[in-house]
Amino acid sequence: MTKRNILVLGINDGHDAGAALVKNGQVIAAVQEERLNNIKHFAGIPEKSIFEVFRISKADPADVNLICLVSFDPPGMEDLETLSSRILFRLSPLLHSDSYIKLYAGIKRKHRTFTHLKKIFESLKLHDTETTVIEHQIAHAACAYRTSTWGCYDTGNSASRDGKDNSILILTADGSGDGLSSTVNIGRNGRIERIASSSYYDSVGNAFYTQITSFLGLKPWDHEYKVMGLAPYGKSEYCIEQMRKIIRLHPHNPLRFENTIGTIRSSAIQSKLRKLLVNQRFDNIAAAAQQHLEDLLKKWVQYAIEATDIRKIACAGGLFLNVKANKMLRELEAVDDIFFYPAADDEGTPIGAALQGYYEYCTREGISPYHVPIGEIYYGPSYANDEIKEVLDAANHNDNDNNGNQRKWKYDYYGDIDGTIGELLVKGKIIARCSGGSEWGPRALGNRSIIADPRDSRVINKINFAIKQRDFWMPFAPSMLDERKADYLVEPQFAPYMIMAFDSTAEGADNIPAAIHPFDKTCRPQTVAKEWNQSYHKVIKTFESLTGEAAILNTSFNLHGYPMVGTPQTALWTLENSKLDGLVLGNYLITKYNN
Repeated sequence: MTKRNILVLGINDGHDAGAALVKNGQVIAAVQEERLNNIKHFAGIPEKSIFEVFRISKADPADVNLICLVSFDPPGMEDLETLSSRILFRLSPLLHSDSYIKLYAGIKRKHRTFTHLKKIFESLKLHDTETTVIEHQIAHAACAYRTSTWGCYDTGNSASRDGKDNSILILTADGSGDGLSSTVNIGRNGRIERIASSSYYDSVGNAFYTQITSFLGLKPWDHEYKVMGLAPYGKSEYCIEQMRKIIRLHPHNPLRFENTIGTIRSSAIQSKLRKLLVNQRFDNIAAAAQQHLEDLLKKWVQYAIEATDIRKIACAGGLFLNVKANKMLRELEAVDDIFFYPAADDEGTPIGAALQGYYEYCTREGISPYHVPIGEIYYGPSYANDEIKEVLDAANHNDNDNNGNQRKWKYDYYGDIDGTIGELLVKGKIIARCSGGSEWGPRALGNRSIIADPRDSRVINKINFAIKQRDFWMPFAPSMLDERKADYLVEPQFAPYMIMAFDSTAEGADNIPAAIHPFDKTCRPQTVAKEWNQSYHKVIKTFESLTGEAAILNTSFNLHGYPMVGTPQTALWTLENSKLDGLVLGNYLITKYNN
């Protein structure tokens, strides 16, 4: 087979919209729209992101071979929840068949409009470029399978050189997408074969965990992580039986889930939850919900392994942002190895769609596709010092009034800005860092982070109430030098994405308490390798040289209710509206004059 350059544009114009460019199987740029417009979980056409990925990568739109859109569900159509509760999801046997998916896709495709997108494509001269739609769950599956470190494009049979089957078990689980909420798949020689699925009606996300989130007075589709953080404070035994009355594994096909509460409408579920959970404490409800989720996923994975005899697993979909559940799956004896795609939720789907489209395009054209394992995921925009200086000068100029009052910002250039940050942390300063390419996915990995000294738990209150405005029970996370992870983690692994939780060592719990969950002594670490992020590694290394501790506290750079900071302008706005001690933009340290 011949090889030539293949460039694919992936677009998610639904929930958590964004765009990505994949060239020869490698992600060369990707950004979420919320980072550019400062609207959290933005849903709609990611116009800024589409233009931005070409700016970041310097790719010529004329070279794009294929455009891949995520999902057959067109934005603005009647919500699938309403439609499904009225008609479709009473037809349970049909929902899990290939014929249903084809019927669903065919109906949705007819209603899929491209009016706004066409205008964007015309401005980029992409209007004649081949465009296709990738099913939502396939996009999730492709994220996990086509970025895994195990490889997936072997030719010939499925046997590797050592005679072992190189098949991979691919699992997706989320709220919903194109009528489905979970799938079990086998990845073999580049192909993804679906063997089981659960409908939207039987969603562990929508019908269960998100509904519990709403029941607790938290924001659905956003604050599910708060339920996970609250869970260790409660006792699950007080209402675990009630949780088991909401959703279970299907008794006749345990590769599927089954909604047993009898409805998918939010108002109806909430009414039933009020009766089911009357007089139960909020922390016990969170504990029982988390326990039931973990039990369900563990059994589901074990049944999938038994059904396929495959013990190497790749996972994606919003449920796999639950790091406590991921920890339990990683520790299962039946699992040989498991990979969780870092942008497991819908944010990751533009890359999944582009990778799936790339593989299908290569297969059709007789081209051998490349498999590029995931590495560092700083796919987003970065800003040079001269660009930053222009923004700073403009902000200061605008803040001067005609009477010559003092400017708002003080900023200084440091050649060794990373060493300077490390020294400031030792002095107790809380610093926001906006340097290098922005992270892909929901977790801050040092380049759009608020960082602090983790040795004193009193820093938690300052960050929570003066900066992040977070709930008191939510833990922070550590960024630690990869070479010293064994000092802080039990059974440590390279964990660069904050997608897995670990038990902390006694030393870790004692020495960096502000970055460890105070109740169950677990943590969601980022292990920082010098080869992946030399600049951030130096910050921690400097801190280590002065304190002996090779870990710092890390939380996302944003105010509560806003997305992670994406631009220098938003970074300055966030500094202005918080009590941060300083902000790092490139090589510049910015502080307020009144600090």
